[in-house]
Amino acid sequence: MRHQHLGLFLTMAGAALFGTLGIFGKLAPTAGLSAATLLSTRFLAATVIFWALLAASGHGRVRSRRLFAAELGLGVVYGMMSVAYFEGLAWLSAGVAALLLFTYPVQVTLGSAVLLDEPVTLPKLLALVAAVSGVGLVVGGGTEFALTGAALVGLASVCYTVYSMGTRVMMADLHPLVHAAHTFLGVTATVLGYGAVTDALSVPATTAGWWLIAGITVVGTVVPILLFSAGLARIEASRASIVSTSEPLTTVGLGIVLLGEAFTVVIGLGAALILSGVVLTAPGVERAVRGRLADFGADRTPGREG
Repeated sequence: MRHQHLGLFLTMAGAALFGTLGIFGKLAPTAGLSAATLLSTRFLAATVIFWALLAASGHGRVRSRRLFAAELGLGVVYGMMSVAYFEGLAWLSAGVAALLLFTYPVQVTLGSAVLLDEPVTLPKLLALVAAVSGVGLVVGGGTEFALTGAALVGLASVCYTVYSMGTRVMMADLHPLVHAAHTFLGVTATVLGYGAVTDALSVPATTAGWWLIAGITVVGTVVPILLFSAGLARIEASRASIVSTSEPLTTVGLGIVLLGEAFTVVIGLGAALILSGVVLTAPGVERAVRGRLADFGADRTPGREG
């Protein structure tokens, strides 16, 4: 039980830090950073940090060629997700993009049930509905929409689904740091390739730009990736995906505090729904809900009426 509770905490902490990405993305143009430059320097720096930490930790490397290839493949998928999402932002409002991206918990829940034999319980479905509905309320203020952007962010959502499920499988045999270091070789190669093809790479020219890269690398990438991977080593992929819907709360909260964005009753209601979905994923709460539902069913059987 403590193992699962720790997994939920680690996943939620990782989601909170991932929520800073939207703020870094909004600040990037003011620091003269293109999306390609921001992503490439972010992932290149993160890869160097992961391998330095791995060398210092003594956890070793992946020896199996098959496992190494699988890790690189997951990295390519994660890199595609990042590129597709940032490109989609050029066509969509941040709210619509976030809403489309966070359909991935539905995909993870269904995919994990089919491929990973994870149970789809009624409390989990209730948590999923509450969380996704909450995301819709929190980020639903955006109205800018285009089919191209929707297709790009939809691709990002599918990639995130594959990465989450693949990471869950890898965590059965690998330390989170080993997984992150090897995966990010594929991530960095993919994003650098994207930057080279689009001819959008440049060296940051301002101190503000380098500070922004340092922030998005450490706060928005290295630490949350390790937390998310460690969480997936302890809980189901479907449960982790539902918990990660708390990510937009950080983005919205920082937007209110740092960028002067408005707080509304709708946002508050959405936040409550997301948090209720997260609470429902806790093993003790899920067990209690299932027990109450079972009692309700028993009370309505013919032998208990009257």
